[in-house]
Amino acid sequence: MQAMEKEDFLIQIRDKIRKDCVKLWLPPYYLETNGVSELEINNLSKSLSEALQFPLDICTDIIKELQLNSLENLKRKTQFQECGLATVKIKIIDQGKTPKILIKEVMLTWRSCELKEIICQEISTSPEKLKLISCGKVLNNSDSLITQRVKNGQQILAIVLAESLEEIQQNENKIKSLETVKTDSKLLAMDDDYMRLEDQYGKAIKIPQVERIALIVALTLHEKGRAALKREDYSTALIFFLEADHEFSNCSSVFLQSVDNYALLDLDIAWCYLCLQSFTHLPEAQKRLKRCEEKFLQTYGANLERLMFIKGNTGNEACLFTRLHLLQAIVLYHENHRVESLNLLRKVEEELETLHVDEQSLISLVEQGYSVAEARLGLRATSGDVNAAANYIHETRQTRLESRKKNLAQELLEKEKKKLGKCADGKQYVDPNFVKILVNMGFNKETAQKALKMCNNIIVDSIQYIQENPSPGPSQSKSTEFLALVDDLVPQLVEAGFDPKMAKLALLKNSGDIILSTEELLANDGIISGDLSEFDIHQETIEKIKQKQKTEDEKKQKAFDRIKEDISIVDDDYLDITLVQEEMFLKQYLSLLEKK
Repeated sequence: MQAMEKEDFLIQIRDKIRKDCVKLWLPPYYLETNGVSELEINNLSKSLSEALQFPLDICTDIIKELQLNSLENLKRKTQFQECGLATVKIKIIDQGKTPKILIKEVMLTWRSCELKEIICQEISTSPEKLKLISCGKVLNNSDSLITQRVKNGQQILAIVLAESLEEIQQNENKIKSLETVKTDSKLLAMDDDYMRLEDQYGKAIKIPQVERIALIVALTLHEKGRAALKREDYSTALIFFLEADHEFSNCSSVFLQSVDNYALLDLDIAWCYLCLQSFTHLPEAQKRLKRCEEKFLQTYGANLERLMFIKGNTGNEACLFTRLHLLQAIVLYHENHRVESLNLLRKVEEELETLHVDEQSLISLVEQGYSVAEARLGLRATSGDVNAAANYIHETRQTRLESRKKNLAQELLEKEKKKLGKCADGKQYVDPNFVKILVNMGFNKETAQKALKMCNNIIVDSIQYIQENPSPGPSQSKSTEFLALVDDLVPQLVEAGFDPKMAKLALLKNSGDIILSTEELLANDGIISGDLSEFDIHQETIEKIKQKQKTEDEKKQKAFDRIKEDISIVDDDYLDITLVQEEMFLKQYLSLLEKK
């Protein structure tokens, strides 16, 4: 009997026993004095065989297996209550090998690394190559099992990242990759030149800095996981996805409710559990799928009507619903809701037929210079029309390009405004375009800037101000109290990553205003220009600061080079689903539910 067939019988028999309130670890099926009652087990097997129309020998074997599991669980529960020794079931996932189950007795006060050592001795691998997953989280080596919600009788997923001795070096790099990606993405998240948050139309997203960093790290980890998923390296993908899930938790719930990235991550995690055949995670997967469906309905509409109104087509997002429906159907199957599961699988069958992409049409678009992903997305968006797909791809490219150009121009303008500083009203920045107008009229740039600042960007008043107020002489020395204030503020700017001397200079130039000082430092890459003689900052010092800045820039570039390997340059790449695996799983589960 094949494993899937046996699982099919087990699901139905277990559900029948549960509904009939049969307790196999209690009389009459098990007696404290005599042990298992073979007569009662045989009678129960006959009854179930007749009710479910299953072979008698299969019913008997499965009932005995369920009884043995129940007695073992009872024994472990008693042991845990009496001496605190917990039993955990560990499923070993080692790519290319048949999954292996280990049962170990542990103290929940142990750290995760101690459990790792025991598992590694059993499977002959090193702890660095092992990741433990429980309750949808990658376990932290230094924390205890109990603080990470590990319970008696729980199943833990143990993922081995190494596959063979020949690939040790490659896999060590893969293991290091997770922490490297997190470190690199946090570094680059501070710099718009490397990482920019955009919506689906290419429009920049503005959120608080702390959330921005958390979101960029989460999205980068998610993207790395997707790359592993496309390589069918499900164990690595799951690790990246769960780490991304942890980073998303640092973003406010209000923001997460406004985007669908978190819902897509839930879908990807559930998909990994299916591909790894980790059915003990079904309760977690069910929770994630419910959350994902709610978000999809809110974003796209029950029949994708909101999406149709916004985008004019629904073909690609429909793939997400198809994968969601398939996963929901499989969860229903394993809960023995066979009718509901079959109905949903038939719906998936219809959806797959609608979303099928003709191979020749795909080749035709690729020959025109489009990528496979662009071609598939274009064809699904236009119901398979090759010419319309080419137009769709071109228009989508142009729309995003124009949006990005507009955003870039706006960002440059905002950067220039911040560089010029705020007006006297404290509400608006000096307008760079107005500065140009006054310069073209023959006024000095610094004079024009000051006049516009004092006159709140009113050009006529600014001209009068310049005429009535000739350029001031050198700045007067600062008072002791003011210099003390500046010294108190410098550490805050240093903590933000700026050079101490440049931080102090910015504060002196901006009368101790830390916000204006930060803006000027950001606008000038941490280097303040102008006459520095009165601040006792020599050219040699500036050169050292510039060298330090250059070193930081080189560090960022190296981080970017490491991180970009698995980052797709195709917009909407997350929608590029071939649906090949979906078809495979569909056939597999239909065969189980449609058999006579």
